[in-house]
Amino acid sequence: MGFNINKVGGVSGIYNNKKVESKKDVQGPTRANGKKDEVKISKEALDFQLVMKAAKAAREIPDIREEVIAPIKERLDNGTYEVDCKGIADKLLARKFNIKI
Repeated sequence: MGFNINKVGGVSGIYNNKKVESKKDVQGPTRANGKKDEVKISKEALDFQLVMKAAKAAREIPDIREEVIAPIKERLDNGTYEVDCKGIADKLLARKFNIKI
């Protein structure tokens, strides 16, 4: 069974619209025979929880990392930024021919 992240909104909308009423006077076979209630969480539910945590973490990461950009911008403004042309060429050729540098 595949997991379709696009259907998450519809599923959570269903749960948000349902009202749960508490039952204070529960009489049934579970209490009568002394067994405890048990909850089992499916692998799909655990996977969904992991995906939602990852999505939340991804939303909290800024699009631009100022601590990386600021020093480069300063060097560009000062005219001290230099490009390593040979290094770039080596990496391009290594990628093209699958060579490790």
